[in-house]
Amino acid sequence: MKGRVAIVTGGLRGLGRAMASGLTREGHDVVAVGHIDADVAEVEALTAGANFAGHVLSLVADLRRPAECDRVVATARERFGTPRILVNNAGLTFTTIDPARFHRAEPQKFWQVPDDIVHAVIETNYIAANQMARRVAPGMVENGWGRIVNVTTKLDTMNRPRTSLHGASKAALEMATEVWAKEVEGNWPDDQHR
Repeated sequence: MKGRVAIVTGGLRGLGRAMASGLTREGHDVVAVGHIDADVAEVEALTAGANFAGHVLSLVADLRRPAECDRVVATARERFGTPRILVNNAGLTFTTIDPARFHRAEPQKFWQVPDDIVHAVIETNYIAANQMARRVAPGMVENGWGRIVNVTTKLDTMNRPRTSLHGASKAALEMATEVWAKEVEGNWPDDQHR
């Protein structure tokens, strides 16, 4: 399975960076995508070793925007070839929804979350993942092999009080994962490559 092209969203920090590094160590070419410029230098320093040289590319993109998703996929194709692995790891959590949460006795309730935060979380946690998956799936099906890995959360962080926005966005992604798997079933040119 070595030599595949992978895109890891949220790949410039934390778990995403670890996943991008792990895929590169396993012999894949990786495009690590993040939202913050400052993280690029850190990832490039981390992956500058001889084993990684030329096999990882760090990009900054706002994947909530369709044109940015197009740019990321086009860049991956130009640099390495058709993406066969997509790790949808980018996400906004409680620190975005309610930054002061851990300093208040009473965290925000769902009706207190501002509209711009609601849109940012849903667009990052679900819509961006959907946009990226729709752009890479045709190439995976056409080539007879692909993996889309959607990073979500555990059930008890989806349904406890004051987590409805984060939980709903991740539950949508989990259900989409199930549906996408059913929709690609039977569409592979050669079932032995699934």
